[in-house]
Amino acid sequence: MSNLDHFLYWNNIANALDSQGHSLESGEMLNAYTRRNMFDIEPEKKIYRIFQRDFLEYDMSHNIITLPVASAGSWEDPLENPLANVSGLDEESGARIDYGALVRSFHALCWTQREKARSSDWSSFSHGKPAIRITTTAGKLMQRLVSSDDSGYMHRTWLVNIEYVESDRIQAMQNLTEVLSRIESTGTMLVLTAAMVRTTFQDESEVRLIFDRSLSPLPSGVTFDMNSGPVPLVRIPFDWADFIENSEDGPSS
Repeated sequence: MSNLDHFLYWNNIANALDSQGHSLESGEMLNAYTRRNMFDIEPEKKIYRIFQRDFLEYDMSHNIITLPVASAGSWEDPLENPLANVSGLDEESGARIDYGALVRSFHALCWTQREKARSSDWSSFSHGKPAIRITTTAGKLMQRLVSSDDSGYMHRTWLVNIEYVESDRIQAMQNLTEVLSRIESTGTMLVLTAAMVRTTFQDESEVRLIFDRSLSPLPSGVTFDMNSGPVPLVRIPFDWADFIENSEDGPSS
């Protein structure tokens, strides 16, 4: 099942629950929207990530998880989050509209589906510092980030299999027509653009967690930090208890 087919399947279930009188706060509705926003990823799916050890220890000690802004600067790739700089003129006023703002509020954390780490993974993601690779499941990650206490939970947090495409296809998307064709009520079509990556990186087998900080109000305890690093960060309350199923120290650790 494709990302979009999976989304539509669970979206139909959520709509059916709504017609039966289930509230957004009900467990059934929360589960349907969580599964919808995981696209074609089963909750039991093992996922893996290399953290710099000091960053992971900081987050665990403060009961948070930190996500950098989803941008070319974060991953040093000019084609990341390709719609971020698109603008256009308003037909009536002639004023320039910043459509890229619709996706510049996305923050993301990269995971992989590959069971075994390669030596190149450690060099790419540790940045020469002591590092640790952890194992968890897609379901555990989403369960800790999607809550009915957040009035916008159904449009806030997503877990997406990266779609690897050729560079020229991504470049061709960077226009107003593409943005306008993707504006719809759920935000899904814009989220999927932030999960498109050049085929150069296909061996990473990435699963990307995406969090939209533009929806107001933000969940309690979420903070936005523009000053403590090279890129803006969002820090989200996170329960690390029983989250890590396995861990592996990096070569330099």
